[in-house]
Amino acid sequence: MHTCVILIFLVGRNLCIWYNEKVTSDKRKSKGIGKMKRRSKWSIMWRDMRREKYLYGRRKEKKLQSILLITLCVSLGIFALVAGGYTLHERLSNKSGKTTEKNVGSVAKKGDSNKKEPTVTAKSTATAEPTATPQPEKKEASLLFTGDLMVHSYQYKAAYDASTGNYDFSNNFTYVKKYFKKADYVVGNLETTFAGADRGFSDFPRFNTPDSFAKAIKAAGFDLLTTANNHCADKGSAGIQRTISTLKKSGVEQIGTYSSKKASKKIFVKEINGIRVAFVNGTYGVNGLSYDHSYEVKLLNDSFYKDLKKARKKAEFVVALPHNGVEYQQTPAKTYQQQYRKMLEAGADVVIASHPHVLQPMEYQNITDKDGSTRNGLIMYSLGNFLSSQVTKPRDAGVMLQLTLSKVDNGAVTLKQVAAIPTWCRFTDAQGKRNFTVFSVYDILKMSEAKRKSLIRDKDYLRVQQIQEESTNTLLGTAVPVSKKKKKYVFRQVEKNYNRVYKVSGKRK
Repeated sequence: MHTCVILIFLVGRNLCIWYNEKVTSDKRKSKGIGKMKRRSKWSIMWRDMRREKYLYGRRKEKKLQSILLITLCVSLGIFALVAGGYTLHERLSNKSGKTTEKNVGSVAKKGDSNKKEPTVTAKSTATAEPTATPQPEKKEASLLFTGDLMVHSYQYKAAYDASTGNYDFSNNFTYVKKYFKKADYVVGNLETTFAGADRGFSDFPRFNTPDSFAKAIKAAGFDLLTTANNHCADKGSAGIQRTISTLKKSGVEQIGTYSSKKASKKIFVKEINGIRVAFVNGTYGVNGLSYDHSYEVKLLNDSFYKDLKKARKKAEFVVALPHNGVEYQQTPAKTYQQQYRKMLEAGADVVIASHPHVLQPMEYQNITDKDGSTRNGLIMYSLGNFLSSQVTKPRDAGVMLQLTLSKVDNGAVTLKQVAAIPTWCRFTDAQGKRNFTVFSVYDILKMSEAKRKSLIRDKDYLRVQQIQEESTNTLLGTAVPVSKKKKKYVFRQVEKNYNRVYKVSGKRK
């Protein structure tokens, strides 16, 4: 690189010298300079003036050439320095890279000879750490079912506020709200209608209740109501349709009665904590009353069993809610035992019935599906009354049934736990006033005497103690005394709780 720069410099210099001499020679020839002639004084003077002018031009021309030459040399020098520096940098970089590779190679060889591999050892240590096992995803859903919700004239009269002209039912559920809050989904059986004040409020045999009761139900924590029962058509089709719209406005879902044929064909499926649960409700009849369209009320006929089969395909867990049975009978008749088993075979996992208005037993049953798979089914023959004016025993008692569903990853949903919470409905408070309120039996039994006496009469406390033993005997097959009271009673999947009411063919679990 340096050699090239020097050659360029020399060539430029020689060209400049050659050019200078040529120009000087040419000018001399053209001006006649150098010729020796005898001239006059004026000629000599004129010649000298011309020579001075020529010499002045030559000096100026040489000065310009020198400046150009210096500029050229400086530019070439700067170029040479930059080019040389870049070349030196490239050579040093290549040399450094080769040296590094050589050093790495020598270190690797040295490591091999000493049988030490620190880098590999670090990787081996990291690989040796145990891989975390993914935890299975567990899902659980808590469902709470109550007995019948009825409103007799005693109740809406007690709820009436003459100063405002309104009906206030909010106190009905004051002491059971806490149980509703702990559940993921709360279901009740609404055995009245909301036909409107213009139709006149009434009770048995044709119920019509103030709309504010629907608001109280929502405020208490109910999520779903079954409306297909023997009293749903008490005010005809208009009453059916207005009941549906009133509940919708109040924010409570309902099934069993429908506003259109399209709606009646849909299977109600609710996703609760990631578990799809289907609810199917129907009734044996409507006390012989009429309504405009067959789709308005779901009856317990072939269509009901077809819905259970559809629900089995759409949901992971199916709950059948038939309104059926014999009123005030504490043991289910064989007809209903067989009917409810048929519902399990059609696709239901659980059958929870209503209508008797008294507490009846529950049982597990082994079900074999068409594909040969087996599963456990649960039948609750009657939850009894939850809220009503039927204060004579045993119609004043019932239970809240708590079902806990479980699912691991994408496996089948299982019925993890079944538990019952006995309840009692107060008719008259300790001050002798009509005051309809639902209590947990356990809550009353554990109250201090002072608090209990401020809420209920002594004779009612004796009745609550009776309910404690009666309800546990009906549900568990053994009466649990007050001294061993519990907040809830778990109904276990043991042999004695299978086919308790009647035996079916096949091996019992």
